[in-house]
Amino acid sequence: MEKIERKRLVIYLLGMVCVSLGIVFCAQCGLGISPISGIPFVLKEILPLTFGQLTMLFHFVNIGFQMTLLKKVRDGKILLQIPVAFLFGWLIDFLKRFVTIDQECLLMQFFALGLSIFFTALGMVMMVRMDLVQNPPDGFVKLAAEIFKKEFGSVKVLYDVVCVILTLSIGMVCLKQPYGMGIATIASALLVGRTVSLINKIVPQKQ
Repeated sequence: MEKIERKRLVIYLLGMVCVSLGIVFCAQCGLGISPISGIPFVLKEILPLTFGQLTMLFHFVNIGFQMTLLKKVRDGKILLQIPVAFLFGWLIDFLKRFVTIDQECLLMQFFALGLSIFFTALGMVMMVRMDLVQNPPDGFVKLAAEIFKKEFGSVKVLYDVVCVILTLSIGMVCLKQPYGMGIATIASALLVGRTVSLINKIVPQKQ
């Protein structure tokens, strides 16, 4: 039993690495950023903090939203998201050191975008299947869907739209440009979920 639990934790952590790598590839491709990473991505151009640190803070905000919805500060499942937020932030800054994309080569940019979508989807499948701790943004979406009795997919779309609007607003006000918005934003929104479904069909979960 202990061996199985250890295996689940290892797969879960590898899933986090994959998701973080997917975020880094997207951030480095120069074609825009995924909706969920948009706010930290644009804020790094304004605040003296790294992309990873701002992603960590963004996750903390989502944890705060969950506590607000539940109307209580202490909840075991939500509090476990705090170390997840720390690890995501650290992984993004760590992996970013090793990923450099030639943004003058369009082929390399699209290749990086493809890797971003694949690694993000693969990591999500690994994390969800282990059923341990959700990352804070998805945890907030799931909780909001449960409380307001809406479908997870519908709330997720609304969440992504709000993230894009906020990213655009911050960029236009502070940088005078729609910083971070591009082909990658649309591609991530449309293809990550589909890639998750494809991976689940190709590699069905063992019962």
